[in-house]
Amino acid sequence: MFFIDLLIICLATAMLLGCVLLLIMYLWARRFQVTEETITLAGLHPAFDGTRLFFISDLHLRRLTDAHMEEINAHEAAALVVIGGDVIERGHSFDCCKANLERLRELGPAVFVHGNHDNKADTRTLDNLVESLGIRILDNAAMRCEADDGILWFVGIDDLRSGRTNLACAMEEVVQEPHCTILISHDPAVIKKPIPSEVELLLCGHTHGGQINIPFYGPIRTGAMYRTYRAGWYDIAREGTTPLRLFISQGFGTSHVPLRLFSSPEAHFITLRSK
Repeated sequence: MFFIDLLIICLATAMLLGCVLLLIMYLWARRFQVTEETITLAGLHPAFDGTRLFFISDLHLRRLTDAHMEEINAHEAAALVVIGGDVIERGHSFDCCKANLERLRELGPAVFVHGNHDNKADTRTLDNLVESLGIRILDNAAMRCEADDGILWFVGIDDLRSGRTNLACAMEEVVQEPHCTILISHDPAVIKKPIPSEVELLLCGHTHGGQINIPFYGPIRTGAMYRTYRAGWYDIAREGTTPLRLFISQGFGTSHVPLRLFSSPEAHFITLRSK
């Protein structure tokens, strides 16, 4: 009888701890932080010194609320909003996606690249929505920005899993008029490809920072590459040129389950500095 009582107590304790852990992970996924990042780019023209970008990725099905926007608007405004993909999921209404994109567009001019979940959804409807809001889709394409006599390129590629990624095509205009370039790719696995020397900064999402991370183990569901490149800043060595600066966002939403652990949802203001 004693052992039965002990077993019941152990099971009840395990269930209670499990419920507490689920609650913690649910609340963790409801968090939001806006970080301030600064990056010095050797090839950046002085005319672009101090240019600010707002970078957000992986919104999925999480809605940007008034409170989120208040926190974002508490920071100095950005010259360009960069949306790093995964703004919708297959089989779900576009209502949340539309509301989120409208809020982001209110922050200023915006560009968008596709993520793997975007390409699983109704891409035509998504693209029509994005373009109707005046957001530019950088789908294996480049955008040229001018200030005084300086030029800054923003290049975006389609998601690697789409089979339509074409970095060479995206860089065609840049190669003809080489200047400091910022590459936007949903998936950081693009670093496995040769990245042209003109690209000094790479902005990515996709990893969710591991989303659910177990202490002393790491993410419970991710490949080896994403364990190494999970979130934050990295220097990627390149043959014959300077290292590539890589920044990976932990993203705003979640996928598969609405839970996070040791990976807070985030968005970023990035200030560009010239040497």
